[in-house]
Amino acid sequence: MAFAWLVTIASFILFYYTTSVIMDGLREREQYELSILDAQIQSNFANHLEIPKQAS
Repeated sequence: MAFAWLVTIASFILFYYTTSVIMDGLREREQYELSILDAQIQSNFANHLEIPKQAS
């Protein structure tokens, strides 16, 4: 019976660990994608500011 409890507790710990690792990876990926989008938005905004200067 004690072995069954140890297996149950170990499986919960393993599940928690794998879930937290997956969530950290997703968070890191999301931050990476957001930084790319931010750079694209800033680049587009800078390009729109350049257009009136070139026209005049």
